[in-house]
Amino acid sequence: MAQEYETVLAALRRWGNVRPTEGGWLARCPAHDDRQGSLLVLAAGDGRVELDCLADGCETQDISAALRLGPEYVVVAPPAFEDGPGWIWPGYVPSAGVSLIDGEDGVSTMAVALDVAVRAATAAVLPDGQQPQAARTVLVLASPQTAGQVAELLEACGPGGERVEVAAVLGGRGGQRGLRLPADADQVERFLCERRPELVVLDLMTICPYRVPVERALRMLAELAQRVDTAVLAVRDASKRAGWSSSRRAQEASRSSLTTAVHMAVHGADGAMALVPVFSSGWTVMGGLQFHQAGRTRPVVWSSRFARGRDEAMTGADLPRRRPASTSAYRLLGSMLAAGPAPARDVLAAAAAVGLAPRTVQRARRQLGVVATKTGGGWVLSLPGRGSSGGGAPVSGQ
Repeated sequence: MAQEYETVLAALRRWGNVRPTEGGWLARCPAHDDRQGSLLVLAAGDGRVELDCLADGCETQDISAALRLGPEYVVVAPPAFEDGPGWIWPGYVPSAGVSLIDGEDGVSTMAVALDVAVRAATAAVLPDGQQPQAARTVLVLASPQTAGQVAELLEACGPGGERVEVAAVLGGRGGQRGLRLPADADQVERFLCERRPELVVLDLMTICPYRVPVERALRMLAELAQRVDTAVLAVRDASKRAGWSSSRRAQEASRSSLTTAVHMAVHGADGAMALVPVFSSGWTVMGGLQFHQAGRTRPVVWSSRFARGRDEAMTGADLPRRRPASTSAYRLLGSMLAAGPAPARDVLAAAAAVGLAPRTVQRARRQLGVVATKTGGGWVLSLPGRGSSGGGAPVSGQ
């Protein structure tokens, strides 16, 4: 059995104090200061394990991220929701309504959606390690121009891509052009009623005419999903038409009643990317997940939990599209405050040394949510959640 679990055991040995127990091992939990070896690791079959922190009850995803174990090695129990809906992907994509992924410039949201679609269609392990209860029928609505590219991405997603149907739907009278929403809403509804898919995947920007607001297509999709009783996973890549700011698009979608869940696909650290939930209707927003886009051989490879929170991910999105001075100030503050609070005068001196105006630094402080705290030695700046002791003050006051 040890040979089958060698990758997991190697990760555990890095933390030391690994010893066998009935059906698995006990080891130190890497998610907290554990000196007793309170992490119970149980063999779950196929080289996968269940992780249970007996001391602090640490989250499975936090433990697997610290161990650098991807979802293919760890079984994650579905989150507990008291009154949540049915699920395609528990906590992320409900089995009814519209879930939207807004992408930062340079991130392929369709590749992410298709990877989830193949996992749902084959009942394969989901990106966060959860195991679906059953395979789903999945349909991708594409234009004649993009159907070939979608088929290539599905094939590259691994075994099971052929179980996802790609429909190059034609719209207009006599099917003379590509699908357009909301003009072809009746035709799409008839099409879906015939096939009864449990999950529909589509790219909003390829099926919505240029002069029609995307919100109209979203409204039509929300109404259609309710009537047909299906889940829709819609994606929207960055473009001049969609708007470059993924955070602004996601916020606008969250404020409307057209979506049941909104996610952002953003750039992370060290070349990684992340899928970050920013809004959900009626259940707790889940944590973000890191992935790499490895090209045509494997469009999306999921790795571990995303360390940054939702607000931090939103303020850090689309940095290359911001004004150079604001970007530099954002990075300066992030690097200086990452290790802990710093005196405000030191921050301003460092900013002045690289030619940044106080007003530019102030704007970056608002973006990061920097907290200003008055101490005996003067004002101290810190990142949210890392402030020093003492009374806080609004950042606009400093």
